Amino acid sequence: MTIIQSSIVAQNMAYYFRIYDCHGGGEYSTVKSDIIEQLANLYGEGFSYVIGIRDVYPLNDNDIVLLRKMLLCGIPKTNISINIILAIKEIEAWFIAEEKHYEKISPALTIEVINAETAIDIQKDSTEILSHPAETLDNIYKKVNFAYHKQKNQVERTVRALDYENLYLNVRARNNSLNELLSCLDTIIS
Repeated sequence: MTIIQSSIVAQNMAYYFRIYDCHGGGEYSTVKSDIIEQLANLYGEGFSYVIGIRDVYPLNDNDIVLLRKMLLCGIPKTNISINIILAIKEIEAWFIAEEKHYEKISPALTIEVINAETAIDIQKDSTEILSHPAETLDNIYKKVNFAYHKQKNQVERTVRALDYENLYLNVRARNNSLNELLSCLDTIIS
């Protein structure tokens, strides 16, 4: 497990978020086990809520239903609220759905180009139906001689280009797993 960013928590902070990268996805994800392993430390540091995000690629729909049930089992009862969000199929589905970021990557990445590559209307349809969103995003970016291979610099480029207001206000309505995550965050900060 890698801590992505950490700093000293000031007592006057209303909210403090720590991000861990548990590495691995699909059938090899350690999100649940890492959460369980870190619970005592997180509680000792004053955390009150844990949200895990787990990609489910390459699992099929039946396996995803089973996984959802399995994730609920074996989590200890504590004073920390725990929620594990399944990003269907991968978190990149959310990136694909955020249509405003493409022009920041390249003006040649128009909605028409994206829709032709995905075979859906990303402004209306859920991108959670795409079988391999990371590969789809790579294919989209290849149209303008870029790549997306879940490498740090490529992920950061995409994350910097995202329009977070659009994700929050519009994209969540088209992607249930993103809406689930944002609803959790709404609960925490409201």
